[in-house]
Amino acid sequence: MKKIVAILGPNAVGKSTTSKAFLQRFTKCALVDADWCRAINPFPFTQSTKKTVTENIYCLFRNYLLCEDIDTIVFPYGLHGERKEIFESIISKLKNDDIKFSLYSVIMKCSVEENIRRALKDGREKERIERGIKNTFSFYNDFDYPCIETTNLNPEEVVEEIAKIIK
Repeated sequence: MKKIVAILGPNAVGKSTTSKAFLQRFTKCALVDADWCRAINPFPFTQSTKKTVTENIYCLFRNYLLCEDIDTIVFPYGLHGERKEIFESIISKLKNDDIKFSLYSVIMKCSVEENIRRALKDGREKERIERGIKNTFSFYNDFDYPCIETTNLNPEEVVEEIAKIIK
């Protein structure tokens, strides 16, 4: 059965980097990056852009799930804020379309110090880093998904941990 692997976690935890390593590690795999689906300048989070982003992600998922050459979709995503609702609506719509797949959601976590180091390495500004830690860092504690502590792991090691979960 086809798989959607949602790699979830707070800002700057390494979701995108890990997803790229996942794509390199597995064949018949596609990457759907929500950042690409909302690359709008400026990006006002309005009903119109929310609808557009939702449709962009849905269409990519649908097309990849219907492609015989793709078995797995890797999807780095932050569930905080209204994004959880967007993700749930996409999954619901795919199921309503009777598209068969298994969904694996995995949370990545790291220490606050490591999160700051990664965010700085990404070139994020101090204010954005502080806001991310305040708004997203502990948000994922309430989810009952498998969690990978990534503080001392490189992306390839995180991918191996994810592979154990989805096998």
